[in-house]
Amino acid sequence: MNILHLLSQKELTGAEVYASTLIDQQISSGHRVFQISNGFFKTNLAQQISLPVETTSIIEFGKSVLFLRNFLQQNKIHVVHTHSRAAVKLVFYARLGLKIAVVSSVHGRQHISFSKKWFNQYGDFIVPVCDKIADQLKNEFKYNARRIKTIANPIDHRKFFASTQKILDTSKPLSIAIIGRTSGPKKHRTEVFIEKFSEILKQKSIAFEITLIGGDPLILKTITPLKSESHTGLNSQILQRFDLIVGSGRVSMEALMSAVPCIAFGESQYIGLITEMNLSDAASTNFGDIGSNFNLPTFNATQAYKDIELWLSQSVDYLSLSKTIQETYSLPVISKKIERIYESAYFLINYNLWIPILMYHKVPDQDLKSQHKVFVNKDNFEKHLQFFKKSGLTTLTFDDLSLFRKGLKDWSTFPRHPLILTFDDGYEDNISNADALLKKYNMKAQIFILADKNVSSNEWDYQDSNPADKHDIVSAENRQQWIKTNFTIGSHGIKHQRMPAMNRKEKMYELTESKRLLENEFGYPVISFAYTYGDTDEESAECTELAGYDYGVNTDTGGLLIEENPYSIFRVNIFPHEDAVSLWKKTRWWYRQYYFYKRKK
Repeated sequence: MNILHLLSQKELTGAEVYASTLIDQQISSGHRVFQISNGFFKTNLAQQISLPVETTSIIEFGKSVLFLRNFLQQNKIHVVHTHSRAAVKLVFYARLGLKIAVVSSVHGRQHISFSKKWFNQYGDFIVPVCDKIADQLKNEFKYNARRIKTIANPIDHRKFFASTQKILDTSKPLSIAIIGRTSGPKKHRTEVFIEKFSEILKQKSIAFEITLIGGDPLILKTITPLKSESHTGLNSQILQRFDLIVGSGRVSMEALMSAVPCIAFGESQYIGLITEMNLSDAASTNFGDIGSNFNLPTFNATQAYKDIELWLSQSVDYLSLSKTIQETYSLPVISKKIERIYESAYFLINYNLWIPILMYHKVPDQDLKSQHKVFVNKDNFEKHLQFFKKSGLTTLTFDDLSLFRKGLKDWSTFPRHPLILTFDDGYEDNISNADALLKKYNMKAQIFILADKNVSSNEWDYQDSNPADKHDIVSAENRQQWIKTNFTIGSHGIKHQRMPAMNRKEKMYELTESKRLLENEFGYPVISFAYTYGDTDEESAECTELAGYDYGVNTDTGGLLIEENPYSIFRVNIFPHEDAVSLWKKTRWWYRQYYFYKRKK
C-alpha cells in the first residue's frame, strides 16, 4: 500500500516515536511510506516532507490543504495515518471527494468541544492507544464504537528484549532513570516524583542516584542532584544500566520488555511498580498517562512505600513480564493489526454497504427428515441461483475481497451488487450437487472444511439424536476434488470443536494447526475461518487475527459492515424452504441493519 503518516511535531513526543517505529516496519514489509510534518525529531526510513500541518493563518492552512491534496493524488496514497488533531483537520479538507482512507491514532485524552461532539473528523477508524481514551471517545463524544479499535504503542522487539533478570546490588547507590519530556504535566510529574520518592528512599537509608533522560533539568524545581542524558537511541542496553525506570506510555513498555523494574507515573496518575497483577490496569491508562480528567498527577506515597519494598524484594518475575509484553506489544504484532485497519478503512471508503453472506450446509437430492434444518435440496438450490442471477447479484469469495481490500485489484471491477455464498463442513453433496449448479450459473462459493481428513460424517449432529441426521463428508481420498470445484477453501477447525469452550492456548492451536494442515494439503493460503456452531467470543476473534486469518465468520453477531469487525462476521442462515420474498430480503444491503436492531445484536 501507499501510506502517508501525517504529524504536527514541534518537539519529540511519543506520537512521533510511535509513527517512526511503524514507518520502518511498514517499509520493511514492502509498503511505500511517506511522512509529512511541521518538524522532524526522530529519524526513520520514510521520505520526509516538511509542511505547516499546524498553522495559525487561514491563508497558510489553505495552502497546506492544496499541497496535501496534490500530494495525495500524485503519489496515489491509499491511506493517511494521522497522529494529531491538526493533522486530522488538514486531511479532512484535503481528501474531500477522493477515495483515500484516513486512520487516526489518538495518543491522549481529548478536550471536549461542541464541534468535536457534533462532528467526527477523525476519519474512517480511530485508533486510541489505550482503553481510557477509547472510553472517552465512546462515552463522552458518542462516536461509533464499531469504528474505534484500541491498539497499544508498538515496541521494537529488535531494540528492546531481555535475556537475564537484573540483580540489585545494594552495596552501591541504586540507579534510577526518569525518562520523558519535562514539558506540560510531565514537568509536574517529574518534580513531584523526585521530591517525594527521594524522601522515602532517604528515610530507608537507601543510597541512590537519579538520571533524567529526555528532559531539561534546568526547568525543574528540585534540590536533589540529577544527572541527565539525551533521549535519542534508547534500547535495552541503555535501560538495563539502571535498577529502576520511571516513566509512562511506551517508556514503561520498553522497560518491561527489557526486564527492567518500572514504576509507571504519567501525566494523569501514579500507577506504581508494574507486575503481572496490575499490568492490565496499567495498560488501560497507557501506564499512567491517561485518566478521567486533565488534573495534574498526584503522588501516592502509601503505594510508593509498598512499591519500594516490592522492588527491593526482587520477587517480581520480570522475564515473564518481558515475554508477556513481547507477545502483546511487539512491533510485528501491532504493525499487523494497524495494517489490517488500514485495509478495512480503504475497503470501506470504496464500498460502505453490507455485503450479504448466506450460510448453506447440505444440498441433497431430496428434502431430509432431519431435526437440523440445515439443508436446501438440489432443486431449490438451483432456484436460489436463478433468483440471484435475475437479481443482478455477483458472487465473490473472501479471497476476492482480500484483493480489493489490499489495493491489489482495481475497484472499477468490484461488482455493483456483491454476494457471498458460504458452505460449512464439506458434505459429499456439495461437490455432486452444489458445485455442478455453481458451474452451470457461473457462480462461486466459499467452503469451510475440517482439517482432520479422518472426520467422515457430521458426528456432532447425530451422536445423541436421530441416526438419520448422519451425512457423509468428502472422504480423505477424495478431498483433492475441492481444487477442481467453484469453491474456495476456508478452515472450519480440526474436528468441529466449539471455540468458546477452549482456553486461549487451545484456541490458538485449533486456528494455527487447521490453517497449516489445509494449506499443506491444498497448496494455497487459507485466509478465512468459520466458527463451529456459529459460536464465537471476543478472545476467539482476537486469536483468529493473531493466527493469520483475514476473516472469521459466525452467525448472529458482528459489525453492521464486514470490515467493522472482520473476525466476527455476521452470516444469514438459509433454511430448506426459502422463497423469492425471503431471499430478496436476505440479500438486500439493509438486511444486516434490520437484523441488528430487531435482535439487538
